[in-house]
Amino acid sequence: MNRSFLVLAGVAAIAAAGPAVAHHSAAMFDFRHPVTVKGTVKAIQVINPHTHMQMTITDKKGTREWDFEGHSASNFYRAGYNRGAVNAGDVISITYAPMRDGGDGGYIVAFTTAKGDKVGFPPP
Repeated sequence: MNRSFLVLAGVAAIAAAGPAVAHHSAAMFDFRHPVTVKGTVKAIQVINPHTHMQMTITDKKGTREWDFEGHSASNFYRAGYNRGAVNAGDVISITYAPMRDGGDGGYIVAFTTAKGDKVGFPPP
């Protein structure tokens, strides 16, 4: 009975590890074809495990709210970001790896703040 329990516990641990590894996959983003756009920041959360920036973008499809995912807070600060450098209402330029499915948003590669400061990340 103890052996059966250990086998079952091992199988459960392996099954639980799959989603955790998949969560950190960047396969949904196309880092080979970065895109740069300008938009208005709606919100930014420089937090762990991933930063998120919501922006209002106007393009040929119209005006929509996009969500951009980025590195962890510590990586943002190492890349040159300073707290308060980007605020709601700022118009910034952002370079991102687009979503492979064509959806709005992507993964933050670099951006230029409203004051002209540049924050950039090496490709994965």
